[in-house]
Parts: sequence; C-alpha cells; structure tokens
Amino acid sequence: MLFSNLKAERIEGSLEDSTKDLIAKKNDVCQKIKNAEREGKKSTNEVDRWLEKVARIIDVVHVISVDYKLKKDVTMEASEKLREVQECLSICPSTVAIESMPPPVQEMPGPSMSAENRNLQDALQCIKDDPKVGMIGIWGPGGVGKTHLLNNINNSFGDGMNFDFVVFVTASRECSVEKVESQIIERLRLQSVGSNRLTIHAYMKTKSFLVLLDDLWNEINLEEVGIPYPLGNVKKLNRKVVLTTRLRKVCGQMNVKKELKVAYLQEHEAWQLFKENIDAETLSSPHIETLARELMKELKGLPLALITIGKAMYQKDEYQWETAIQYMKQSCCTEDKDPIELGMETNVFRQLKFSYEKLRNDILRDCFLTCVLWPEDAKIRKVDLAQCWMGLGLVNEHDIESSFRKSYSLIADLTAACLLEGSDAHPGSSFENSHGSVKVHDVIRDMALWISCDCGEKNDKWIVAAPGDRDKKVIILSNKAECISLSFDRIPIRFNLDPLKLRILCLRNNGLDESIIEAIKNCTSLTYLDLSGNNLKRIPEELCSLVNLEYLDLSENVFGETGVPRSFGDLINLKFLYLKSGGGIPAGVISRLKALQVIDLRSLLRECTLFLFRELGTLPQLKALCILVRDLAQFESLGEAANLPVRYLALNDVSALTRILSTDFAQRTLYELDINEERYFLEQDINEEIDTREITVEHDTEQPSNRFGALTNIRLTMTRSLRQIKWMGATPSFIFPRLAYLELFMCQHLSHLSWVMHLPRLEQLHIVSCDGMVQAFMRCHGDRLCNGQDKTKTFPRLKLLFLIYNESLETIGDNGMEFPSLERLELEGSLALKRLPFRSDSLPPKLKELRFDDARCWERLECEEGVKTILEPYIKFGRRHQG
Repeated sequence: MLFSNLKAERIEGSLEDSTKDLIAKKNDVCQKIKNAEREGKKSTNEVDRWLEKVARIIDVVHVISVDYKLKKDVTMEASEKLREVQECLSICPSTVAIESMPPPVQEMPGPSMSAENRNLQDALQCIKDDPKVGMIGIWGPGGVGKTHLLNNINNSFGDGMNFDFVVFVTASRECSVEKVESQIIERLRLQSVGSNRLTIHAYMKTKSFLVLLDDLWNEINLEEVGIPYPLGNVKKLNRKVVLTTRLRKVCGQMNVKKELKVAYLQEHEAWQLFKENIDAETLSSPHIETLARELMKELKGLPLALITIGKAMYQKDEYQWETAIQYMKQSCCTEDKDPIELGMETNVFRQLKFSYEKLRNDILRDCFLTCVLWPEDAKIRKVDLAQCWMGLGLVNEHDIESSFRKSYSLIADLTAACLLEGSDAHPGSSFENSHGSVKVHDVIRDMALWISCDCGEKNDKWIVAAPGDRDKKVIILSNKAECISLSFDRIPIRFNLDPLKLRILCLRNNGLDESIIEAIKNCTSLTYLDLSGNNLKRIPEELCSLVNLEYLDLSENVFGETGVPRSFGDLINLKFLYLKSGGGIPAGVISRLKALQVIDLRSLLRECTLFLFRELGTLPQLKALCILVRDLAQFESLGEAANLPVRYLALNDVSALTRILSTDFAQRTLYELDINEERYFLEQDINEEIDTREITVEHDTEQPSNRFGALTNIRLTMTRSLRQIKWMGATPSFIFPRLAYLELFMCQHLSHLSWVMHLPRLEQLHIVSCDGMVQAFMRCHGDRLCNGQDKTKTFPRLKLLFLIYNESLETIGDNGMEFPSLERLELEGSLALKRLPFRSDSLPPKLKELRFDDARCWERLECEEGVKTILEPYIKFGRRHQG
C-alpha cells in the first residue's frame, strides 16, 4: 500500500509539473497568435487542433487532481494523461499563424441604385456575360454619376460568385503606377519584399479578378502595375478591368474593348432627382412647382447640379426661384473663354457657383474655398478643417471649444448644401479621428479652385496639387501665387515667388529639409505656414524672420533633441503654434509670444519645467494648451502654475488619474485625456508594475462646477495593473456629461467597464486586448454608487462598440441589456465569446453591422430563440482590424 501511494504521489507530481509546462506553452502559443492577428494573420488549422486537444487534456487533468485530493486511486488515469501531456509538449506546432485572406469584396458606402438602372444593367452584363471583353470604359462629364455607378458595380459582387476578389482603386487626376500599386497591395494585404509589380503579378496571375479604376485622367500601363494580361476569359480565369473617366480619349489610350457613356438624365429622371432634394413644403405651391420644373430644365440633367442646387433652394419663395432661373440662363449663355474638353466644365462651374453664392455669408463661402488645400479625393478630418479655419482667422470665438463648435456647425452647413460630402469615420476610427471626416466631390473642388482664381481669370493665384505627378522632374511655382498647397512627395520644388503676395503656404508631407526655409525666408507677407510631416531636423533661425506669421505647424518632423532657437520669440504675431516634437524651449521665448491662442507641445523630448508652465501662464490670449506630462511631479508643477487652459493632456502615469478626476484641474477646458503607461516603461527602461489596482474618484455633487464639462475623449493604454475604477460622491454620468469617445487598450487586469453604461453622450467605445475581462458590462457589481442608477436605460447614445482581441471575453453583458442607438458591433479576435446580450424584445433597433472573424464564431454563439434569424441580415465576416 505504501509503495502504491508513493507511486501515485510521484505520478501526480509529474503530471502537475508537466501540465504547468503545457499551460505555459499554450499561453506562449496564444500570445504568438495574438501578435500575428494584429498583423492581419490567422492561426493555422494545425495549431487550432493542438489548442483544442490541450484544452481537453487540461480539463481532464483538473478532474484527476480533484479526485487525487479526495484520496481516490487515479494512478492509471494520471499515467495515461501524463503520457498525453508529454506528447502534446513534444508536438507543439512551430508555425502558429499564416496570412489571412482579405474579404473578396470590400463594400463601398453610398446609396444603392435600382436594379433596373440601365447603366448598371449594361455594365454588369458586359462584366458577367461577355467573355471577350476584358477592359470596359465608362465615360461622361464630371458630376454625371460615374463613381456612384462604379460603387454599385463593386457592391453587386458581394456574393463572391464571379471573381476571387474585387479591387476598387481611386485614380484621380494625379494618378501613377505607384499609386495604383499601393492601393492594390493594401486592399489585398500583400507583403511586398521587393518589387510591388512582381508581388501583385504573382498573386493575381492564378486568380479571377475585377479591378475597378475610378476617375482616370491619363493613360496608365496596367502591366507595369502587375495586373496579368491578357484580360477577359483566360484558361478558365475571369479577368476584368472597369475604368471611369471624364475623357473619352482615355478609353482609346487604355485600349478599352467596350465603352459605356453615362448620359445626362432624361427629363423625368431629372425631375424625380430634383424633387428628392427640395423640401415638400416648397413644392406644395403649384406656381413654385412650375418654376422648379423650369429651373430643372436649365440644369441639363446633370445629377450633381440637380442635387446641389436643389438643396440650395430649400425654403425659397417664388421670387428667389425666378432669380435662380435667370441666373442659370445667363450662366449657360456666357461664352466660354477657356473651353475644356467635353465643352461643359465651365458652364457646370457657373451653374454650381449658384449654390456657393447662396451660402448665407462670406465666412461660410471663404471656409468652403479652403477645402481645396487638401488633395483631390482626400478624406479631410473635421478637426483639421476646423484648425485650418481658426488659423486663417475665419473662425475666432471667445474660447477654443466655441471655435470648434462653430467650425463643426459650418461643416454641417456646407454638407447640407451638398458642397461637402459626409465621410463616415473609419470602422476602426481612432482617438484622433473620432469626429469623422468629409470629402469634396472632384467637380465641386474644381469649381472652388476656379472661383479662388477669380473664375478662371487668374489661374496662378491659387496653386494646389497632390502626389502622383511623377513625370515632373521639378515643380516651378509662379510669382503670382497668393496661396500654394503642394504635396508632391519628394519632387524638388523651385520657387519663383513674389514675397509680398504669398500669404498661405502648405507644404505638408513632402520630405523637405531645412533648405525650404532658405527658399521662403523673404516671404514676409506669409501669415499661414504648414510644414508638418517633413524631414526638418532643426528649426532654422531664418524661419524667425517671417514676423507676420499667425499660424505655424511644424509637427511630425524629426527635430530630435534640437530645441527651439531663442529668436523664435520674434514671431510676436503668432497665434497658433503646433510643435508636437523636438527638444526644449529656452527660458524667455514663450513669454514673448503674447498673441498665442493655441500651443501644442505634446511630444517635447525634454521635460516641461515649472518655468515653462509659468511663462505659459503669462500669455493673455491663450485659449488652449496641449501637453505631455511624464510623471506625478510634473503634473503637480503644472497644477501649481496659473490656471492654464489645458485642452489635451497626455500622462505616462495612471496613478495621477485619481488626482485629475478628483480635483478641479482644467475642468472647463480639458477635452482629451490620454494615459499611456507604455511611454513610462519605455522611458524608464523598467518592467515593474505601478501599483494602481484600484482608482477611486471622489466628487462633491453639491458643487456643480466639479464636473468635466468639455471632456469628450479618454484613452487608457497599457495600464498594466489597473483592475477597477470606483466612484465616491458623484456618478460617472455627473462627472463626464459630454464624454463621447472612450478607448482602452491592453488594460490586462481590468475586470469590467460597467461604469460606462449610463454615460449620456458616449458614442464610441473601443475595448482592445483587455484579456482579464470575462464580462464587459454588469448591471450589478461592486460599486454601490453606479448600481444605484436606472438599470433599464443603458448606453443611450452608443453607436459604435468595438470589442477586439479580448481573449477571455465570454459575454458582452447581462441578458436583455439595451443599446437603443447601436449601429455597429465588432467582435473580432474574441474567440471565447459565447453569448450576446440581446433578447427578441431588446434588439438594437438601429443596428447596421455585426462583425465576426468567420462563420464559426457566429454559429457557436448562444442566443434566445429567434434572435439569430433577426440578426442574420447584419452579419459581416472577416477581420477589419489589424491590431
């Protein structure tokens, strides 16, 4: 008996040790998979089977261990499992992940065309049914709806039946082989180790594909891009290219086999579109309807003009309709001085200019014209547009928050007038992009540039361009220019400037070095200078001679430890300064910049000291400070300075969070709070954890001022030991009345986030790689204060919920939890998820998309009967996020 007991004890001990080794190996494999998933890869079938086997073994070992402790004889079972554990350790796969396939079709946003639309029918017939046609050209004037048609062609192949994949490429005016290559590489998630052309060709040569090339202006050699030829049906492969262009000659240059002209709308079609963009109350008057039909005829069936001018006629009386008709008749009768190919562009500009002129004031008109400072087809972040308008003096409210609100209101006005197009935030929209972006239709942009150049009379007055003009050896700038915006990506620029004329110069993302300052040092009329995203390693003294500068953006350069020159204090008219990088600032410089309203120092490499904070406190016009505080001591120094209007605060130490949230620090002005302990660990070169298991926020509800009335965005990154946030005296809803965006990344020990459920303005919530979280939201949890809130009214305004790579997450929340505003729920990489919180009577009424890795993740979920059937139309598969 003694021998038997000793044998059992030895086997049990070996099994326990080997199982610990196996669990450690399993955790290592899971971490490798997680890292690979952030690069867009997926686990191999072999490693998935290995992990499943390991999970089964560990479950059995746990039972054996319990039985052993209960004095049961488990010698035979333990011996067998010991052998299996050791075998699993020996056959652990060396390769854990492979590249994941992108979705066959990436759906394009925008309204759907009717299946009966003749242009769509003709295009789809050529693509699907004509094996001899490899290249199809869709042509017609700007604004006639070619891109809209191409978007619908793309979305028509969502079933993946005809092609292995569909690629949508935006060519634009400045297209190049490199631009097309980069878009194809990105769309197909190809890893290019050398030539992009060879990479693309090697991948596509054995596939059926459809390439959609939008807005082509010149011939481009697709074989140089890497697209395999011949096109058409080749050896059972279906290879098709569809391009759109304003110029019919491009169809000839590209050797198009089938042309489709997108014609102007027929009168009945034009009237239907025009009616859709005029309010019903206006059209209720029979006389105005007659006038509306007359105005519609003057627009010649051009969809863009019908939409834009229809919006401009909102709530107009009959006299205004008569004026509009007269305007259109005169504009179309004016003889073109500089006719463009197709003969319509100048007349179209004059028609569209009506919407521009009907904007309610000059400020709104000037704001619209600045949109041409961004490249064609660019997504313009709303926050960047607002920053630009403030820098140009077009928006100047008494505080920075009011200026942003005014800017966003102006953007809404321009969008309502159809002069800007709303562009949804990227599905994985980041902290910086949480406000979304806008686009300008290329015809509207051309019209804005035409207006800026005195309606074509002074074509060198505003010079704007973008990447892609690769054929040019050098860019020569006119001495007549008042505004220049270039983004040529390292093409040399030769300046021939009139130093007294140039007022606005935007040269962002050009790879320029300090020599650019030598070229512009005499342009003393410059008031707006954007040199962000270049290769400046220092700030030359010559820059300080531009004494009329009011706006200067030097962010995202490579200044390193080099500091600001002392003569920088000579820029006494400077109102907006964006450094975001670089060394220190000498004493006495900041205090001389008395006109400063906004200063961004969020990435200075040298420590911000008390003298700098005190100098900032002497600036009488200062409205916003963006700054990085490295530790608690610096934060206390910042607090000791004058009452600075801190708008953006970055912290490297989460232990300061209690101090910030429990005091009246910057409560009127703080807009963004970014806590990232990864920066702390990198700077200190240490691995120990900061002991912040619990943060308690204390507030007095009797003092209404004790709330963050402006705080909209919060991000917590790498807060390694933080487990929970507790609230005393006031609820999160009281403290954060405007919090709209919350992101948590790699908060490994955070157990739940239940306190966010009742935030009144929360619209976006990102929870990424929080591996300690099993259930994200609980109605009943340890915090008495939060538990006391109305449990039925959860997430009143939440639109986007991203739960990504949370390996322990089993359920989102309690059954029946409500999401009345939820539009998109993404659950990528949450492989342990078992249940959704929806019941048939609590489904999100506004849901548009529910995304999983693959069908298996969806099929294994437990739901109340009937819920899955209701959710089916909103399901999407495939990973959009790459970590």
